[in-house]
Formats: sequence, C-alpha cells, structure tokens
Amino acid sequence: MPRIDPAELSRRLGADVAEVEALGRTGARVDPAAGGVPGQVRAQAARIGFESPVDAAAQSLRHIAELPAGERGSGSPIVPYHAAAGRTVAEGEVVAHSGGRVVFQRVAPVAAGVTVRLEAAVRVTADGDAWLDSFGWPLVETDAPVYAFNGSRAGYLAEAIAGLRGDGPFDQAMLMVFGTALGDDDDTARRKELAGLVAERPGRLAAYVSQAETYAESVRANGPYGACLYRSALESLFENYLGSATFSLVDQEDLDDLDEELREQIPEADALAPEAMPPGTPVQHWWWSLAVRV
Repeated sequence: MPRIDPAELSRRLGADVAEVEALGRTGARVDPAAGGVPGQVRAQAARIGFESPVDAAAQSLRHIAELPAGERGSGSPIVPYHAAAGRTVAEGEVVAHSGGRVVFQRVAPVAAGVTVRLEAAVRVTADGDAWLDSFGWPLVETDAPVYAFNGSRAGYLAEAIAGLRGDGPFDQAMLMVFGTALGDDDDTARRKELAGLVAERPGRLAAYVSQAETYAESVRANGPYGACLYRSALESLFENYLGSATFSLVDQEDLDDLDEELREQIPEADALAPEAMPPGTPVQHWWWSLAVRV
C-alpha cells in the first residue's frame, strides 16, 4: 500500500476541513418541546451538516458514488454531497421519527428508467441540536427497491455504452450493466461493443472490483446492500458480456477472495428487506439470498 507523507496528509486534511467549514453547515437548533420536529428540521436543511468536519469530509468521499452522476459535481465531493443531503432533508419524505432521530428519503433520477432512493438521517439531541448522522443509500428498511429499474434492457445497455464512451462514472455504467440482467427480454446487438469498452478500461474495472471488496469488508458496519449490488454488477458483466475474457481482465483469486468475504460477512450483518433487492435479479446471484432473510 502506498505511503503518504505526514505533511501531505496534514495538508489534505486541513484543506478538507476548510472546505467543510466554508459550507456554513454548522448545525441547526430545534425546540423538541414545541412539536413538529421533522418540520423544524426540514426548515433548516441548509444548515444541517455533520457534527465533525473530519467526519463530514470522510462521509463525502465514502458515499459520493451512491448519488446519481448528475448530483456528484466534477471536483471535490464535499460540496455536492452536502447539497444533495440538504435537498433530501428539504424535499424528502419523512419515513421515520423516533428517539431523537428523523429520517428523510428522496427518490432521484439516475438515468432513463432508473431511479435511486437516497436517505438522510438527522440526529436531534435532547438540547435541540440537529446534526446529520448519515446520507446515502437507505439504512432504514424500505418497502421499495433502493434502485428502481423501469426501462428496457436495450435502454440500459445504451446508457452503459454512452457512459463509457463519454468517460462518465464507471460505477454508473456498471449499474446499467446490472440493469441489463433484470427481466426476461434480451438484446445482444451491442454486447461486443460494451465488452470492448470495458476491456479498454482495465484500471477502472480493477478499481470497481476493489470497491466491491471494500463494501464486502464493511458489511457488518454498513449493511450488505453495496456489496450485493457491486457483486451483481460484476457477475452481470462476466456472464453476459466478457465470458471467457473475464480472467484476462480480472484476477480469479481476487474474485474468490471477494466471494469468501461475502459468505463470511453477510450472515453476520443485519438482513436486507426483501424489497431492497431489484425485482428480476438472477437467482444465481446467491449473495442476495444471504442478505435477504425472511
């Protein structure tokens, strides 16, 4: 693992903290005794951020890829991440309010026929201080898929190809690849085209596999959703596009390690609600069966 010079690490941290502080999201004050706490929180959406500036920077980096590409910005993730969190508090639906915790969810467009459900959880102390606890994919059980796919497989394939050709986020292209594995219809006309575009980007595919491993390793702390989603996108790519070329681009040992991690970690984590799994997910994607326990 590459080592970072302590002075450089300190400089980066200082820059991140300065960027967070410049947002002006210094927390909000509500009156718990007055009632209508969710409404009070919503009215101050532009002020609510994480209590720790360091945590705010870390959360931005860790969860920015859970946002649609159109909400990520083009530079540092800190500003767009917090803007999206504020928008979720301001516009989202209140799905939970108990024990000093208010949870807002908002459905955002990702691509044609695809949406994502985002969740912002706000902690309200007994003294009335309101801070953002988390933002990204839902942590509260939901009665709807995190990603909803309501388009066609041909459309998802076209989105994936356009994203790769336009140098868009690789993870969003992979999400579209997963979308092509859902449902019964089939469109293979541009299959070779997508496979070729992925093969031209081995570094980005390797980074995606690495992110899947990170999600798998953090299942107990953050839940299994990200690990299952990324593993399914990889399996869809391997089965439906790369075929035997898979192992010229991906190390078999890395995939074996990933699957072993999933088998060990998912049964020890909180279960996913059945609705979190996209309808039509292939039955051979066994990691979802481990995660969705009814």
